[in-house]
Amino acid sequence: MGERLSLGVDAANLPRDRRGMGRYVRCVLRYFATTLAPRVRVTLLVPDVLPALVARRYLEDLPGDAAVAHRSAAGRLGLDVVWYPWNGMTWVAPGTKVATVHDCWPFVSPAPNGSIRRNEQQPFFATAANADTIIAGSQFARAEVVRHLGFPADKIVVIPLGVTIPPRQGSAPSGDPYVLFVGHADARKGMGTLLAGMAALPDALRAKYRLIVAGKGQPGNDGPAPDGIRVEFLGQVSDALLADLYTGASAFVFPSSYEGFGLPALEAMSYGVPVIASDAASIPEAAGDAALYFPSGDVPALAAAIQLMLGDAQLAAHMRSAGLARAANFSWERCAGATLDALSRVASASALRL
Repeated sequence: MGERLSLGVDAANLPRDRRGMGRYVRCVLRYFATTLAPRVRVTLLVPDVLPALVARRYLEDLPGDAAVAHRSAAGRLGLDVVWYPWNGMTWVAPGTKVATVHDCWPFVSPAPNGSIRRNEQQPFFATAANADTIIAGSQFARAEVVRHLGFPADKIVVIPLGVTIPPRQGSAPSGDPYVLFVGHADARKGMGTLLAGMAALPDALRAKYRLIVAGKGQPGNDGPAPDGIRVEFLGQVSDALLADLYTGASAFVFPSSYEGFGLPALEAMSYGVPVIASDAASIPEAAGDAALYFPSGDVPALAAAIQLMLGDAQLAAHMRSAGLARAANFSWERCAGATLDALSRVASASALRL
């Protein structure tokens, strides 16, 4: 190892993943390329099928001397370690390897089709077989890796994610006040529970508040919802619009049944939005005492929590304050620094064994 760690990064999903994992990778890499640049030089490893001009576009968001190379060249670049940040290994580089496993969802709710199930789980098995160290975002995620992959607990490093506050685009959406949900509208994220919970609110609250849903996968239009509740499905939105949505929300609801961390709840807290969340998986670990919890999947309990938060100004003010304090504990600078420390330790240990 030289003075700067020579780090290869699996960048296959970098252009298209703009959700939680994509935000994680981009934020960490930006710190690697700026504040932490004296300690590390990044080479993005991309699929061999990409022409050179297309591959260069992977560097658009990275300042400094970051480079890009095809995966097949990884063994010839003198890399100290290769980092796989996308929840598993879909290809295996030579040399020292570290992977970030965010959660083990394909094992918790496997696809009913055997072939699809094997395809979803294979990157995790490859990680367990080839990684020198695994990074997890929470103690819950660490326990899941041990449970489902049998990976040694003493080789798993827990590094919490950070929170970014993107600049606002303009102002909060006009119209009636709203409850906000951010994420993929599927069963895992608790969309059915949320819609049913909103429908169970008293008539006066349903008439006053609408539900805004922002995130990839939702229908791209407004429309009728169960029991007459008003829902606006925005689809995937820009960071600037997301900032406006957080800023104007009366409450943020995070009804997910399974998370490896719980980033949207902390993002909402960072904007001073009172948070209502399920008590499932890693969510209490991330949100701490700064959220109003309900049992995962319990529609009446969720409706009661929403009603309480919207109807008690003193409680909402307390949760806003608690959320701001909680979110302040999570920074991408700290996450990136701890990640680089972990990568450097593994690379140094591997070099000593040679």
